[in-house]
Amino acid sequence: MKKWNNLLKEQSTRNDKPIKPQVISKAVSDELDDNAIISSWAARYINIRRGMKFSVSGTLSSMANGLPYAIAAQIAFPERQSVAFVGDAGLTMLMGEFATAVQYDLPIKVIVIKNNTLGMIRWEQMGFLGNPEFGVEFSPIDWVKFAEACGGKGYAIKEPNEVKSIMQQAMKEEKKPTIIEAYVDPFEPPMPPKVEMEFVSNLAESFASGQPYASRISLTLFRDQVHNILRNIHSHHAKGETD
Repeated sequence: MKKWNNLLKEQSTRNDKPIKPQVISKAVSDELDDNAIISSWAARYINIRRGMKFSVSGTLSSMANGLPYAIAAQIAFPERQSVAFVGDAGLTMLMGEFATAVQYDLPIKVIVIKNNTLGMIRWEQMGFLGNPEFGVEFSPIDWVKFAEACGGKGYAIKEPNEVKSIMQQAMKEEKKPTIIEAYVDPFEPPMPPKVEMEFVSNLAESFASGQPYASRISLTLFRDQVHNILRNIHSHHAKGETD
């Protein structure tokens, strides 16, 4: 467990640009109250502690669930911190509900992973079906302006060196519903805990079939692999081990 936690810490403190999504997850995790309620698609980078509540869509099949879950949680537990951690594609489907939060003075926090893509659908098309992506991109939305237009607060995170400071400031907003949009690497893969050969084969098939961003995705995967190799070398040296 210690090795696993150290791995997560290392992966979630990278300074790459564009920002890695897991860095945003870690920044959110660091700002959660001990009795926070998180409504999310986030997985292993949020540290759930005793006393918290965590809601996620069953089998990851209920799209756009994060914002309405967070509203419901804030109504049910008005004294607790209610946080939605969502993708920009899912949020667009029920974005009008942010105005509901403003109308009822619900100080929820909505962290938006901004990559202008239906990210899970992109990787399901490639990794599970072996097809090139299709119909997964959409026009960018300025979530700061949207939040302000609804009567709430909006913050944007665009650079790695501002993740912590802006997240701290935004999560301390007590009076208004708040959106924090984080510009992240759209080609960072949501890799499963264990990569099966079928996943790799399907990915290769999608590339061969005309995946439009094959070179960018390949470069991201290559850089991630190099980063992991360097991490392992550093870990061995830190323990005084030699190959």
